[in-house]
Amino acid sequence: MTIAISISSTIGGSGKTTVAYMFAQLLSTNYKVLALDLCGQCNFTEVLLHDNIVNETFCDAFETGDVISHITPITKNLHVLPGNTWVNGIPTNLYIQGFKTTQIVVVLRDLLNRAKNDYDFVVVDCPSICADELFNVSLSISDFAIMTYSPNKLQLIKSWLNKIKYIQDEFNPELRVGGILRTRFNKNEDSHKYYNQEVCQLYPDYCWNSVFPNSPLFANIDSHFTQKSQVVTAFKPVLDEMILQLLKTRNGIGSW
Repeated sequence: MTIAISISSTIGGSGKTTVAYMFAQLLSTNYKVLALDLCGQCNFTEVLLHDNIVNETFCDAFETGDVISHITPITKNLHVLPGNTWVNGIPTNLYIQGFKTTQIVVVLRDLLNRAKNDYDFVVVDCPSICADELFNVSLSISDFAIMTYSPNKLQLIKSWLNKIKYIQDEFNPELRVGGILRTRFNKNEDSHKYYNQEVCQLYPDYCWNSVFPNSPLFANIDSHFTQKSQVVTAFKPVLDEMILQLLKTRNGIGSW
């Protein structure tokens, strides 16, 4: 059974794409993984494919109505449906054709869901929450939503949880909160200490025990980078907790 995981955030610079990349690369050592890039910045595609020319993207899949033939293999176990900068124009295209907002989400959800069955895991790099339709699509095709939270306004977490509730009600009743992964926290900064304490107090059932390392090890990422033992070691607690949390949630353990 395929497990689809979306990595999202409410603010840029939280390490969202880095976390998605690490999950995709490390899961693919033992499982077949599809990486989906639905973010208009296309950073996920860039780090996965490096300097390789991208001929087939999600936009092409949308135009033809065929997702599977536009998936690019990276390794035997890791494939990607690349994004490009035109992805944000897809909802506009559908609006022009007369589709309503909910219809747009359903059309794109159903299109992307066709690609999931051949994989053990699907890792989705979500667009900005401001890209409303595509953000909704990202959650609509996911089993678990994980938020990367770096020190910023705490009310943004409530907005994210409200969005998940909306998706559960309207498009995907199987969606579950996979948790909040704290990122980019500096133990020496007082404001970071404050946000770290507050988020754990306000959302104790959602916050993971592990924290994404604020380390120069993760400044530049590529396939050679993830093969370095110190990088894998630094990220392993995050990966282990992700798997544990998904198992707990799927088996009905805990309050998520």
